[in-house]
Amino acid sequence: MVTLNSESITNMKKYFLFALMAFSLVSCEEELTINNPTFEAMNSYDFWRATKMTANVDNGNLVIVGATDSENVTLFIQNYESGKEYELGTTNYHVATYSKIEKDTVYLYSTSSSTGKGYIKLDAPEKQQDGTISGTFYAEMVPVDPTLVLPNTPLVNFNKGVFFRIPIVYPPVVETPETPNP
Repeated sequence: MVTLNSESITNMKKYFLFALMAFSLVSCEEELTINNPTFEAMNSYDFWRATKMTANVDNGNLVIVGATDSENVTLFIQNYESGKEYELGTTNYHVATYSKIEKDTVYLYSTSSSTGKGYIKLDAPEKQQDGTISGTFYAEMVPVDPTLVLPNTPLVNFNKGVFFRIPIVYPPVVETPETPNP
């Protein structure tokens, strides 16, 4: 008969939790490979995945948006080039924003000149698929309005962010109707 003391039980709990954590990490990695396109990150310690995503290019500027029903993450790069890394929190040329609607209130966080920090890194041109954009990001954002702060959330931190094969939607061409000849 095997008897277990409290130290053995504690060790078994630790091993079980470690195995469970390792399994969940492997599961997350596998999910990325089967979700095409995807926009996901860790929001502090919570896994976050957009249910809607798009990218837009206009005059060389790139805007990537990932959203859920109540949250929105936007990455903006002015004059973008594939394969480059763009620092956040130093200028208004490269910015990440986060918004959340909670109880009819919109909370907005941002990295802009002198606030927040992070980066957006676009995959090299040879790794990009035509008509899509892929890369990684990290963004630590502060409230835009100090009076509108989510409870217990002075900063919003998206880390280990990945956007993969987000479709690029160009602005539609506005055609003017032809004037009939008299």
